[in-house]
Amino acid sequence: MTQQSAQTGSYPFSATLRGALVPTVVAGGLAALVLGLFRGVAGGVSGLVGVAIAVVFFASGLLLMDKLVRDRDPMLFMAVGMAIYFAQVLLLLGVLIVAGKVESLDIWAAGVAMLVAVLAWQVGQVRAWRRARVPVYDPPAQAPRSPGAGTPDESQTGVSGESS
Repeated sequence: MTQQSAQTGSYPFSATLRGALVPTVVAGGLAALVLGLFRGVAGGVSGLVGVAIAVVFFASGLLLMDKLVRDRDPMLFMAVGMAIYFAQVLLLLGVLIVAGKVESLDIWAAGVAMLVAVLAWQVGQVRAWRRARVPVYDPPAQAPRSPGAGTPDESQTGVSGESS
């Protein structure tokens, strides 16, 4: 475990965010560029909109998890994570419904760019999590030793410091 992860509870979230954000922006930017070449300016701009939606979706979840369960009871982690994810999916549904009604948006290009961004985010997130080396359990606590407790002393074993 690194010194930074021992000191800050948000280390896994910030490491995951940094590790996933860079590849997503690069892959999404390239996808938007390719879409712009093949589908025109509207395709490129729509691709950027799709990438932005994906980045906001995933980054907001990590940032909320960092703020809500940073140093709290681990039993809350799954419940808070599921609640955040449910809220994100509902919000994403609303965004996609509104985006579908915008006539100048190339839905196909936005969808392809969003798919590229989602795949890049997932790969980057898994890679960052594996490199973070966050322990999945707490290290065993060492109980304070009192004199006479723990290892037997010399009088009990018959061993003395003198040589015969």
